[in-house]
Amino acid sequence: MTETSISTDALGPNVSAIPPELPFVDCLARELLARHGGSLEELGQVTILTTTRRAARALQNAFLRETGGSPLLLPRMRPLGDVDEDELLLDGAAGVDPLGDGAASLDIPPAIDPMRRQLLLARMIERRQGDKMDFAQCAALAKELARLLDQIQTEGLDFKDLKALVPEDYAEHWQITLEFLTLISDLWPDILAAEGTIDPARRRDMLIRTQTEEWRQTPPAGLIYAVGSTGSIPATAELLTLIASLPNGRVILPGLDRHLDEKSWDLVRQEPGHPQFGLAVLLDRMGLKRRDVPDLTDPAIQSCIVGRPALLSDALRPAETTDLWQLSKAPVAGALENVRLINCPGPQAEAQAIALAMRQTLEEPTKTAVLITPDRDLSRRVSTELKRWDIDVDDSAGSSLDQSPPGVFLRLTARMMAEKCAPIAFLAALKHPYASMGLPADKFRRYIRMLELNVLRGPRPAPGLSGISDIIRTSDFPEEFLNWFSDFETLARPFETLSGRKEVPFIDLFKAHVHFAEQLANDGQSEASGLWRGHFGEAAAGFVAELLRSADAMETITPGTWPDLLDSLMSGHMVRARYGLHPRLQIWGPIEGRLQRADLVILGGMNDGIWPPDPGSDPWMSRPMRQDFQLPSPEKKIGLSAHDFQQAFCSKEVILTRSEKVDGTPMVPSRWLLRLQTLLKKFDQSLVTQGSDQILGWQMALDRPDRYAPVSAPRPTPPVSSRPRRLSVTRIEKWLKDPYSIFADAILKLKPLDGIAEDPGAADRGNFIHKALEEFVKKYPDTLPPNAEEELLEMGRDAFGQMLSYPAVWAFWWPRYERIAEWFVSFERTRRENYKTVLLEKKGILDIAAPGGTFVLSGTADRMDRHKDGGIAIIDYKTGSPPSTKEVESGLAPQLSLEAAMVEKGAFGRDVSHSVIELLYIKLSGGNPAGEARQAGKDLSVETLAEEAFSGLQRLIAQFDKEATPYLTKPRPAFVDKFNDYEHLARVKEWSGGGQDE
Repeated sequence: MTETSISTDALGPNVSAIPPELPFVDCLARELLARHGGSLEELGQVTILTTTRRAARALQNAFLRETGGSPLLLPRMRPLGDVDEDELLLDGAAGVDPLGDGAASLDIPPAIDPMRRQLLLARMIERRQGDKMDFAQCAALAKELARLLDQIQTEGLDFKDLKALVPEDYAEHWQITLEFLTLISDLWPDILAAEGTIDPARRRDMLIRTQTEEWRQTPPAGLIYAVGSTGSIPATAELLTLIASLPNGRVILPGLDRHLDEKSWDLVRQEPGHPQFGLAVLLDRMGLKRRDVPDLTDPAIQSCIVGRPALLSDALRPAETTDLWQLSKAPVAGALENVRLINCPGPQAEAQAIALAMRQTLEEPTKTAVLITPDRDLSRRVSTELKRWDIDVDDSAGSSLDQSPPGVFLRLTARMMAEKCAPIAFLAALKHPYASMGLPADKFRRYIRMLELNVLRGPRPAPGLSGISDIIRTSDFPEEFLNWFSDFETLARPFETLSGRKEVPFIDLFKAHVHFAEQLANDGQSEASGLWRGHFGEAAAGFVAELLRSADAMETITPGTWPDLLDSLMSGHMVRARYGLHPRLQIWGPIEGRLQRADLVILGGMNDGIWPPDPGSDPWMSRPMRQDFQLPSPEKKIGLSAHDFQQAFCSKEVILTRSEKVDGTPMVPSRWLLRLQTLLKKFDQSLVTQGSDQILGWQMALDRPDRYAPVSAPRPTPPVSSRPRRLSVTRIEKWLKDPYSIFADAILKLKPLDGIAEDPGAADRGNFIHKALEEFVKKYPDTLPPNAEEELLEMGRDAFGQMLSYPAVWAFWWPRYERIAEWFVSFERTRRENYKTVLLEKKGILDIAAPGGTFVLSGTADRMDRHKDGGIAIIDYKTGSPPSTKEVESGLAPQLSLEAAMVEKGAFGRDVSHSVIELLYIKLSGGNPAGEARQAGKDLSVETLAEEAFSGLQRLIAQFDKEATPYLTKPRPAFVDKFNDYEHLARVKEWSGGGQDE
């Protein structure tokens, strides 16, 4: 234990303060040890009232540091409950006895469980709103209503006073809200009475006021210290005032401003956004002036940052006295020593800069560092960046349960069933690392991949497990896979059955969901499900138990709302790691930063809306309504945040960081930062120093490659022996427009995957329509029957087959096919006056001599008709858009032209040895019109088209028989395919320098 004392004379006055430049808990521990550490018994009889339980733990650690870990009987520490409304709702301490005095709470009803309160309020809102919103929306609104309840009860107000507000004074929508709130004020007390409970904030205030009255009547015999509180809660302020008046009471305030002039100090009481507002109001309540409150000082520490508190006090002075900046003197030497501002390009760069600064701290053996920020996204990014060096840090705010692995798994399984096993939701749940069903992970993943590739990619199955099962039964799967899926169906069926109903008892649905999730997460290593392991698993189990206790408040639920309701209930349940974290690096929220210090303090997210936080809009009351109802203005929260900033900024070494842009949007620096920069500019000083540039330089170099190499378009040149020696006429067009696709398909053997739950592709639709038309023409080659359209529709049903069970096919494709059938029958009746079909789906092969060896050209003609004069017409059905006349005549769409050349050279046999007189595209879109017949060429004859296409193909083959010829991507930018399955493989967007059109 150190012998240095920071004490005032004797026990000093009953109210004192610790300056912001001193580490609060360390100075307090040193002071208490100096006063009472001479006797173990004396120190153990002292009672210390801290702001929160976390502050009590920080003070305990400070005692350990001061004594070097020696055995010590610590004072009794009790959390006072002086937290803001957000902390009250998220901290499990809301319902506990803030003073730890069981006797004081014997006659006070217990606090209602927060989740039960949210559900009861949600049910009440649902009954009031009717069908205007679902239960999940009501639950989200209930959370805000619970926040309002706590605010009202924290301020000692009563809901019944709402009736005193005059609705006519407000806009119509506020009148409706006011009417709703008065209804709540009439119903909620009766619900609480039936529950035998009260609201957490009211219970906390009742306990504090009961203790205050008890001590007023019978002052305690032992010493009582109330430390670190600013009295922001009225009941707390009343207790602090009493303790300050007790002979054995001591109040120690954090960071009382000594530098602000009296005129400005008088104005602080009128400016809730000022960092000293809470302390000024508290001192007025106690009947004290600033000069009546001495500081506990330590010259050794104070000399390290001399002048900084004065500078900050001047910068943050009340707005009405900023004209006094004209009289301000330059900061004393050393005021900004070890203070740096880092302006980062964006959030990721900011997180990396902070992580680098924290990592640098570890180069000194005993140095500590802490990031203080209200920005949870930034803290997560920093935690992730520190893992580069295998560093896990303690984030005091923890992680929200809904973002934890078991929380995500529960949410995914809920959404999977609510969406009727839609492929994406289905795969998202079953690909989660927890999913295994007691099987080895690799085996379970193999089954899921089989299911994805063979069932879920391509057209969306019918809804539910039965839709997936129908496809599996008609497909060829191994026996072991079928057995696995049968087991999965058995496991999921109870949950799916309940999820498919219109309304079910909530307890039944919840139990079915939990059973399904924990069995799906069974890893086979023990009887317990892997879902409940680790600190996140324990938190998830606690959440489930808490919800089960409150389930009777739910009655029934519409299953479709369960995923959103689960999200709402999980959000805000914070989970904190308990071991395995770094001893010298931490992440704190502003509440922890009020009283604790580290060697390096980093204030992250110094942008307006974060420091200070955006007060947000109150969904329940406008500003005039809050003022009339005597609720504090939103600026009070800004004042508390400003006090946190003031405390942290006066640390020994400080780095302030901010992002200049977030998602491309320029950000406004924190108002406190702007004030500091404005004041410093007068003296030609800045917070940005050489040290700031150094860290930014490290950040920019962190992921910088060793060298930059421009990305060029791929130019693969495989050996001629590996190049394809056979292509179909349809692939020749691809070869011309995008040779790289031929390389990827024919040489690398890469085949594109269908998308998950995509609409059935155009190729599939074309195949079905081609098949139906082929069967129809084959069955009726000469005369069409009277019921030709009905016959064609029946053949279409056979061609589509099981695809008609897919909703997208039945809803979109089939109506188009019906229109195609009507148009096609009409087209056939007219065409058969001059033509007769001689071949359908006829395959032809033509050997072409080439430098690299024989090249085989293959083709399948959809249809060939013979004119009554003997000429041949080649017909190609197109369910998409046929190529333009320009593409055909330029040779870039040579399919029909090459088929004509193959006919002339006898590739299709003797049946079609006549000359080709017509190349016809039949467009079958099913739109308006449903079909269209168009000649392939316009200005060139069929003979010319065939000759030029064939000679062009010979030149193309000869060119690619040279090993130096590369397979380029988009060699003719003016003529590119609309659909390119290999564009991402060629990384076109990386080297093209423009958008997709380029």
